[in-house]
Amino acid sequence: MKYTFKIALRYIFTLRSYHFISIISLLSALGITIGVSALIIVTSLFNGFQEFAENEIIGFEPHIRIFASKQTQDYSEIKKYLSQISNLSYYPYSTFRGIIFRNNNYRVVQFYCIEDSLFHRHPINSKIIFSIEKKKYDLSSPIFSSVYIGAGLADAMKLIPGEQVSFFSIKDIEASARIFQLPIPKKIMLTSIFQTNNVEYDNNYVFLPYSSLKYFWNESSINISGIDIRLADVKEIDKLAKSLRMKFPDYNILTWYDLNKDIMNAMEFERYGVFLVLSLIISIAVFNILASLVMTVLEKRSDIAVLLTIGSTPKDISWIFRLQGIIVGSLSTFAGLILGLALTLGQIKFQWLKLNTQKYVVSALPMKISIPVVIAIVIVSLLLSYLSTIYPSKKASEILVSEAIFRE
Repeated sequence: MKYTFKIALRYIFTLRSYHFISIISLLSALGITIGVSALIIVTSLFNGFQEFAENEIIGFEPHIRIFASKQTQDYSEIKKYLSQISNLSYYPYSTFRGIIFRNNNYRVVQFYCIEDSLFHRHPINSKIIFSIEKKKYDLSSPIFSSVYIGAGLADAMKLIPGEQVSFFSIKDIEASARIFQLPIPKKIMLTSIFQTNNVEYDNNYVFLPYSSLKYFWNESSINISGIDIRLADVKEIDKLAKSLRMKFPDYNILTWYDLNKDIMNAMEFERYGVFLVLSLIISIAVFNILASLVMTVLEKRSDIAVLLTIGSTPKDISWIFRLQGIIVGSLSTFAGLILGLALTLGQIKFQWLKLNTQKYVVSALPMKISIPVVIAIVIVSLLLSYLSTIYPSKKASEILVSEAIFRE
């Protein structure tokens, strides 16, 4: 072991107390340890929430949505193209705004209509939490056609499956306004309540099949608003979207990420913001390393003079203090790494921090370790620790023997 490394270790782990300098060095080590572990824990927490949000979105919402700028746009070529692709399901849909009401409780909602043959295969069926007991009702009547509303909407209107609700579309209101009459509401039976944990759907959406749309509005044909696509392999989403954009350039083709860009961008912004704030902890700790090294250099002038007298070079002197900072930074960084990973893995395996499932959609704080992020945190911490040694080591190498002896 080279003597410069031994001297650096002695300056760090000496039994002799150096008072204020020792306190600063200890605080530096603790600061880096806490900063690194906090960064690992918080980034893992954000990754966990992001993964949960993505799984919730991908598990229910369309992976790809196709729609045209014109309502009457023909979708036959797209449906023909999609029918030739395996491991894929698609749902032509029609959507429009309307109003539902009961006992003077009015709500503006979004009606989402699907072909009857596809209605019970739509992912919304996996989100149903309450349904009517079918044996108690005559389901042959159109009034009992499958109608699903979100849990938030049902709660706001005090509705349960089996109760009737009145509704009319914006088209009804426009037609009535032209003849100066109130629109005639239609009545339909609520058959199911769904909960997607997506506020937009749970508070605003009503799902129903085409047959109900045709019956209540006397429509012989339905204008398709667009096509929702779901893939068996989510890794193929971007590839298929790119292919569709090239083949059908006149249509708007959006992936699930595009449809939820605002929330995904907000999560990214929050993650980077917290990362920068917590990085300040490491930066302050690294500054303390610099301060402690500068004071150590001033205190060790006589030692430096002796080392120079017996043949040490300025480069050797520089490396003594550089190694001192690197050792403190490295040990603190890896201590923070171990602590952060231990706490994160413990939460993943044992779920120490649990949440009330009646208030939250998850039972425990979700965590996901990102290896590239952890490596980046370690590299940044080590790099900052190294940079903090440059100025003190340079000053130490510039000390002259005569000046050091004179000052002593």
